[in-house]
Amino acid sequence: MTVIDDRTPPARADTPPAHDAPGTVLHTFIAQRRSLLHVATRILGCPCQAEDVLHDAFLKLCQDPCPEALRCEASYISRVVRNLALDSYRRQQLEKRLFIGDVPEQDAPLDTNSPDCIAMAQEQATCLRDAMRRLPSRTRDAVVQYYYEDQTQKRIAERLGISATMVNFILQDARSALSAMNIAR
Repeated sequence: MTVIDDRTPPARADTPPAHDAPGTVLHTFIAQRRSLLHVATRILGCPCQAEDVLHDAFLKLCQDPCPEALRCEASYISRVVRNLALDSYRRQQLEKRLFIGDVPEQDAPLDTNSPDCIAMAQEQATCLRDAMRRLPSRTRDAVVQYYYEDQTQKRIAERLGISATMVNFILQDARSALSAMNIAR
């Protein structure tokens, strides 16, 4: 026999279940789909790949039980989509690095030892050297250590006595300056 307490209202049939029920998470996912697609597209740069990430996130939310104490479904879903998008982006970057040498370039010159190619390479080297001389000494040191000595930004920061974030900004400034001089590629 069930005892009904008069102080608590009876459950309504049209009221969704509590936060931890998978149905409410999926309803929230569907309601927030456009903003979730925007988040994934910003990370991946491609709406088609962002759609794939949303599908993966939806399947993950259907298969995995939600945490017991879920305070905000929208935040949880957004975090799942963001993490999957970041994983996909990192995987793409890894694949680019691994398979870059497998595809022959269509526009590669047949003779790299031709006088024209040698002259262009020397001219580019001279332009780069002149542009590097115009950079501030700290910026020049950071560029040399990062691009030529393959040092990490953290190691460069230790050597220069600045933060790693500052090294990142210095390298961005150097790329911008070299790009303005038509040196950086």
